[in-house]
Amino acid sequence: MKKIVIATLLTVFAAALLLFIFVAEPAKAVVKPAPIVAEPAKAVAQSAPAVSDMSLPMPLGLKGDPAKGGVFFMTNCFTCHGVAGDGNGPRAYFITPPPRNFLLETSRQRLNRPVLFEAITNGRLGTNMPAWGKVLSNQEIADVAEFVFQNFISAPQGNKGKQG
Repeated sequence: MKKIVIATLLTVFAAALLLFIFVAEPAKAVVKPAPIVAEPAKAVAQSAPAVSDMSLPMPLGLKGDPAKGGVFFMTNCFTCHGVAGDGNGPRAYFITPPPRNFLLETSRQRLNRPVLFEAITNGRLGTNMPAWGKVLSNQEIADVAEFVFQNFISAPQGNKGKQG
């Protein structure tokens, strides 16, 4: 009786495995959209990213402490975003899409304090960026956002990041 039960379980497991292998949807490849072809004057206007207001304060009236945020970043975030904020952390090679490079000019134009706070709180859909709002307090999120903002976004060396 015991052999029959084991044989049945193995058969069911093998069938389920084969079903999973042959029926499961294959992973979809990431495809970059074709560039938009436009008139020269319009192409410049369309390609220029919207610049965020960098003077906006942290949401909820919070004031971030970059020293505290730096400790958290260098413990948890650097593995993807890199110590320099360039998106080249030790895990970056294995992540698709790649982690945010805070040093790119496009990042520096779009990522202000409220945008960083929201991204850290809720994560980023379609990426490996987790929703830290389930783990950290609003103050801790503000601390990390302020660290990133001061050290990578508004820092003078921020525009030296590689494009791509």
